[in-house]
Amino acid sequence: MPSTPLISEHHSIRAMVATKLARAVFAGFEAMFAQFLNITLGAQSRFEQHQYHEVQAAMRERLQVYERQVKQVSEAVRVIAYDELNCPQTWQRAKNIYGEMVKEHENQPIAHTFFNSTFGAIWDDKKIRTVHLFVLKAKYRGQPRSYEGLVSRISLTAGFDQAIKTLLNEQVFRVPFKDLSIDLAKLQTTLTQGAQQQCRQVYELINLNDGYIEYANSHFYRNKACYVIGRCIAKNGDNMPFAIAILNTPDGLTIDAVMMGADQLSLLFGFARTYFMVDTDQPARYVDYLSVLMPHKQRFELFNAIGFIKHAKTEFYRYKVDTTKSSPEEYTYHLAPGTPGMVMLVFTIDGLDYVYKVIKDKFSAPKTATKQQVKDKYNFVKQADRVGRLVDTHEFRYLAFDLSRFSDELLIQMKKHIGNSLIISGKALILKHVYVERKMTPLNLYINQCNNKSLQQVMIDYGKAIKELASANIFAGDMLMKNFGVTRWGRVVFYDYDEICPLTDCNFRDVPNTHNALEELSSHSYFDIDQNDIFPSQFKVFFSASSSAFSHFNHYHSDLFTAKYWQMTQQNIKQGQLPDVYPYKQSWRFNTMSVNQRWVDFLRHS
Repeated sequence: MPSTPLISEHHSIRAMVATKLARAVFAGFEAMFAQFLNITLGAQSRFEQHQYHEVQAAMRERLQVYERQVKQVSEAVRVIAYDELNCPQTWQRAKNIYGEMVKEHENQPIAHTFFNSTFGAIWDDKKIRTVHLFVLKAKYRGQPRSYEGLVSRISLTAGFDQAIKTLLNEQVFRVPFKDLSIDLAKLQTTLTQGAQQQCRQVYELINLNDGYIEYANSHFYRNKACYVIGRCIAKNGDNMPFAIAILNTPDGLTIDAVMMGADQLSLLFGFARTYFMVDTDQPARYVDYLSVLMPHKQRFELFNAIGFIKHAKTEFYRYKVDTTKSSPEEYTYHLAPGTPGMVMLVFTIDGLDYVYKVIKDKFSAPKTATKQQVKDKYNFVKQADRVGRLVDTHEFRYLAFDLSRFSDELLIQMKKHIGNSLIISGKALILKHVYVERKMTPLNLYINQCNNKSLQQVMIDYGKAIKELASANIFAGDMLMKNFGVTRWGRVVFYDYDEICPLTDCNFRDVPNTHNALEELSSHSYFDIDQNDIFPSQFKVFFSASSSAFSHFNHYHSDLFTAKYWQMTQQNIKQGQLPDVYPYKQSWRFNTMSVNQRWVDFLRHS
């Protein structure tokens, strides 16, 4: 029949196009990874040369690599596919071919995510079936692999002190240590104390010169610091993870602090921190190793911490699906605790440490921003140095949920406030655009349930959070306590970004004096106000609901109510000053700490 050759030819063309699509996506993935690695490779040099502005520029540049490469590949694919671009069968075949191409690839999980991103960029808001993606099936989930090639070990046979000395001597830098002998003595003492407090087996074997020290061959760079990651291991397998913080001072390298145990390392890898730069072409194996050091951390958190934020989203989706399936049926999605937002509808589910935030269709007065402006604010945060005070977010499009898990109350609110972002299809509820953030206790709720001592501590940290953000050229905008959260460590972080902006864009002013009492009583301003004018003396209104909170805050941070403080901070930024950001307590720093005091402090927060 005449039609047979045409059908055969069509199948042949489809096979040819599918192969080309797979090859194009693979080439794009390899190019993306090479660009990502090339930026990362410069981390040590920037650290050694005190090029801290370049550190931030490199961080921002690296964040652009993935999206830029997906866009380039998508444009190439549109040309290659032509009439087959929107053919599901062609993409299914391309996925199978691509899967074989990366089957033995060192970074297969990340390669899978790159294919998903390219397919999503092409199909956009069309119905995307998971059959076209590398997502939920067990064979797409990376299994832990050996990390032997990523670590080195030092025997304790010659003594713990000698092993620590060897550990530091094996770290290769172009810059010498300022006073290695002093650093060594402090490090040896602190690690011994840590083992005694946290891991008795490790402590005993340290004294018996048994076991060994293991460390990652690649350094972890972030901001102004370099970190050596590893653990002390007893022969029976008991171990104590550690991270050694090294700074490059004008006089040479110095050890600033050491973190010990999974809980302390979790501070270093926290969700409000900027991403690490780790010189490795085996990131998935490094995540496997970090998972051993911090078993309570999810894989998506660790991929995120080392800069593979797109693959972290894939891992999060798997975690979300698995957690929902394994949770009791009575667990339903509901509005998140706290004051309802004017811009965002926020919901969560029991058993999950995250909240979902969806931009409302219409904002409550007096908010006047547009949806795009809010998205731009969140993108600004993504590019910024978060200095441990801004919660990281994952942005999803067309994220699917189990409809049966939504309470009737929440569904009513969703249809009312985010109807334009909502799709209900069969048993699925789909959100066209949503942000995912770590769940915390809102500060305004926290202060109502804590004692006076905790209130004092959290108000001190509230002010420090505002000041640290300011020194990083970030003005929170709406600094009401409902927009800040408290972590399990009692640390205050900011999570409401619709009014955030660079500090240098603001004009801080004192309220002008008036000689006319009637002017002060007028409902209209008696002086001109520009859009970017900020009056710090009016910040006191943020504490109108709690005089006790204001009393503590005002005692330690009254300077925040003066225009002079903000103007001086702006001047420092314009002069090129960058803040010193420490992902550990000041009391843990070697130049300030008492070892015994440090452990009292740690145990109190454990």
